Amino acid sequence: MPVHTIAIGDRLPPASYVDQEGKNVAFSAFAGKTLVIGFIYTNCFDQCPILTNKFARLAAALPAGRFELLEISIDPARDSVAAIANFARVHGIKSRNWRVLTGPATMIDSFAKPLGVSVVQGSGGEIVHNERTVIVGPDGRVADFIDDSGWTPDQIAAAARHADGMPSSSLARLDLALGKAVQAVCGGATAGRSGLADLAGVVGVLLVGGLAALFVGRRLFASPS
Repeated sequence: MPVHTIAIGDRLPPASYVDQEGKNVAFSAFAGKTLVIGFIYTNCFDQCPILTNKFARLAAALPAGRFELLEISIDPARDSVAAIANFARVHGIKSRNWRVLTGPATMIDSFAKPLGVSVVQGSGGEIVHNERTVIVGPDGRVADFIDDSGWTPDQIAAAARHADGMPSSSLARLDLALGKAVQAVCGGATAGRSGLADLAGVVGVLLVGGLAALFVGRRLFASPS
């Protein structure tokens, strides 16, 4: 069955999950709030803990009354309410605007896939998935997609504040945009990248390459003395 892809500016698809406290969470309850959404599974020991650690810094940086941070399981078969509750305890998820969510497998098809989240079950129980973070504005429309986990909390906080209509760091948003552009062309780091640093690195490589080519060209085509 074909999946309708959600693009920037589209409304977030409806969804209903259960959080780490066993409470039903309908996304319609978040009307008027800006959302930062990530996708994890509790048996992941690679990028998911990195994402959660960054969400901890976001929870401290963004006002709870205006923002919601949501980490949604892509492994509903194993991520029961007890599993996500334990995950929340281990990672110190206590903020009232930071939730871990689970639900039926159909939610991946109806919610995560249209948002561009790719999930492939590995043979050893691991799940291969892309790194996608979604920012949704208070109007319920997707404001931005950030791929891979190389963003910094300052960048996402600035992007989320901008989507909410709050003052935000233009430099941090520029850094995020440059990082996305460089990552799209060259690939990016996963632990935490700086778009400005990446750009400087690319420019440096091009400059060194250009100088080397100029030097070689001069040697090859220099007139004999």
